[in-house]
Amino acid sequence: MTLYWLLSVPAHGDDHAAWRDVKARIGESDLYDFHLPQLKIGTLDTLVQLSDELSKLDTAYEATTGKFIDTLRSLTQANNEELASKLSVEGKTVDQYVRTFSWNNAKYRSDRPLPEIIGQISESMAAVDAQLKTKMTQYNALRNSLATVRRKQNGNLSVKSLNGIVKRSDCVADSEYLQTLFVAVPRMLTRDWLNSYERLSSMVVPRSSSKLAEDSEYALFSVVVFKRVQDEFAAKARDARFIVRDFVYDEEALEQDRAHALEVVEQEEELLDTIGEWLVGTFGDVVTAWVHIKALRVFVESVLRYGIPPDFVPLLVRPNMKQASKIKQQLADFYAYLETSSRASERAKLAGKAKPRAADDSAFDMHEFSTILSDYTPFVLFNIPWTFLDE
Repeated sequence: MTLYWLLSVPAHGDDHAAWRDVKARIGESDLYDFHLPQLKIGTLDTLVQLSDELSKLDTAYEATTGKFIDTLRSLTQANNEELASKLSVEGKTVDQYVRTFSWNNAKYRSDRPLPEIIGQISESMAAVDAQLKTKMTQYNALRNSLATVRRKQNGNLSVKSLNGIVKRSDCVADSEYLQTLFVAVPRMLTRDWLNSYERLSSMVVPRSSSKLAEDSEYALFSVVVFKRVQDEFAAKARDARFIVRDFVYDEEALEQDRAHALEVVEQEEELLDTIGEWLVGTFGDVVTAWVHIKALRVFVESVLRYGIPPDFVPLLVRPNMKQASKIKQQLADFYAYLETSSRASERAKLAGKAKPRAADDSAFDMHEFSTILSDYTPFVLFNIPWTFLDE
């Protein structure tokens, strides 16, 4: 499991001292610089609104990243090692990209107002979501067609295509009055069929039934009836649990079925390749958008938490998972002094996420309230979980 902490701490005018303070408290965990450009702050009201919007986008884009990987895994049947070798962000692995993050100013101009940058990211991700839905709709439709073809090829005699099983010699040819029907009979009812088919309706040719094929579930019989009673015969056969197949021998249809089956298989392979290439090619854009939203979150929350002008250091920690709780507590203890100015307002903000209760509701859920506040730290901290390829 790979987990990163994207955090920021007050610099107090000395970025290097702040870096050393964090490093001294994370033990053997890895610490990386996380470079942010100079972003426009805007108004306090705008920052508060953006804080909520960024939180929602962060959750949504994390889900989209997972959806990309799950879809690619499902389509290609690749294992996690194979997937990891295919996926990259700006020519780097995801881990390398996160550890060496640098704001992509060519894609998201940092000199634009924050709402405009966020709007640009949201617009691009909405387009990606729409494309993914369209491609998967196409694939699912084709997969259903392929399932129908395979069912006709590989199903039992009650559903599979009879082309290739029934021969011309099995049919009454060019008769104005007679029609050959083909009936799938459950194997356990074979004797019942032989004893009763002549009496299922009138105008059944005596001794006209022959067994043409058999599988583990059904036997296929032919029977000759007069055309005028074939519907009645089919209905009576159905009542007796015999299945009259909707089939007329046609050599041209046989060739068309074969050609259609090959075409659907080729279309599926081609579409799989197309979607797979698109997923791999677009994956980097998805992760880029997600991490930039993380970067914007840490900036907005740091300004709200520490005030202006901005004087904080954004850092990336890859915690030793065995010591993660201890490390977080050590950092919280060191920066506990920040609570005197920010804890009350931050706790009020967090508490506002709890469901409102009636004024006379005495059953206040203290556990729920404590759970909400348990994620609070006196410094800004967000998780970047890269667990999508965990076994």
